[in-house]
Amino acid sequence: MANELNYISGFDRAVVCPCGVKPGDIQTKRLKSGMECFPVSGCGGGSYARVIFNKNVIKEMASLLFSGRFYAGRAHELLFFAKNAANIYASLKNLPYLKDAGSVTIYSYWFYDEAAAGALLKGCLEKHGKRVRLVSRAHGFDIHAERAKYGYLPMRSFLFKNCDRVFPCSFDGGAVLKKEFPAYADKVRVSRLGTEDHGVKYGSRKKFRIVSCSYIVPVKRLNLIAEALGKADFPVIWTHIGSGPLEQEVRSAAAALPECVRCEFKGAMENAEIMDYYKKSDISVFVNVSSSEGIPVSIMEACSFGIPVVATGVGGTREIVREGENGFLLDKDFTADEFIDKLKAVRDLSDTEYERMCKKSRLIWQDGFSAEKNYGEFYGVLAK
Repeated sequence: MANELNYISGFDRAVVCPCGVKPGDIQTKRLKSGMECFPVSGCGGGSYARVIFNKNVIKEMASLLFSGRFYAGRAHELLFFAKNAANIYASLKNLPYLKDAGSVTIYSYWFYDEAAAGALLKGCLEKHGKRVRLVSRAHGFDIHAERAKYGYLPMRSFLFKNCDRVFPCSFDGGAVLKKEFPAYADKVRVSRLGTEDHGVKYGSRKKFRIVSCSYIVPVKRLNLIAEALGKADFPVIWTHIGSGPLEQEVRSAAAALPECVRCEFKGAMENAEIMDYYKKSDISVFVNVSSSEGIPVSIMEACSFGIPVVATGVGGTREIVREGENGFLLDKDFTADEFIDKLKAVRDLSDTEYERMCKKSRLIWQDGFSAEKNYGEFYGVLAK
């Protein structure tokens, strides 16, 4: 979201409302002229009593019961979702700027409880004669119910009914939403995210270095990279950027790798530091082996420099990684041998073929994943 803030335009006033702000949190992003920040705190607090008899909650609960999808975990998830939405709405309705606004566009970055809060605010403002539009992005976790806790995303019909437009960040996500909610297919319009242009630093194979960049959590499956590199029979450097709860486990696995594999764990880095690292380092290929994704921003950033990619073809990843053009794709359930074979495929390209792959990576980013291009188009639509 931080990159996107630079491109907001077409409105008399823009108010950014970060949710879940805790006491002591400080604003780190400087907003441009004409924009203000209104932090929303206490999203998870309060009692379920305020929402348990809400008509929309009762309707959703009844739907779960009559469809045979009800059980305690989902009921709790629904109530937690509704409570968060109510808390966010309680803060938003006090925005001082709303009283004098003739028309309001409410934009939720996630198609989840923030969007539900937007729906409540929309209803309130419309009762006071305001012209209101509610739009929401949708990414990955907020599209795929099978990835969610208890295999359930609450109040989807309520969100679709109240949103004027839903913008999934990939064509893969758009297809899922249209298939699952055909009655609202005309509200779905793909609008990709984008990354900034930090210049070009094409890939290099002076030393064969693979780089991964992510939070170290189960879905990112960094343990599979470590396991696969155990079969490497050629010199390779693996650099990982990012930390997380499974870091020690991955470090331990990496420590047992053969001598031909050297591992570097950079820990958590600010985005500016990561971009500087890409700009100054010789990187042969970027790797991502997640079990699920939208379109990974980390891959967009690597492609923007002209670095080839090896990645699992999950979610919208196939929209940015094109087999044999700017990298190679793995099946979701790839084997260690298959991972090594893809690395060798990059290593064994002729210099001409490798240079072509690097340049193609940059071109794919320019055409489809540039922040300037994508956000300019997105806010052009919103401002109409």
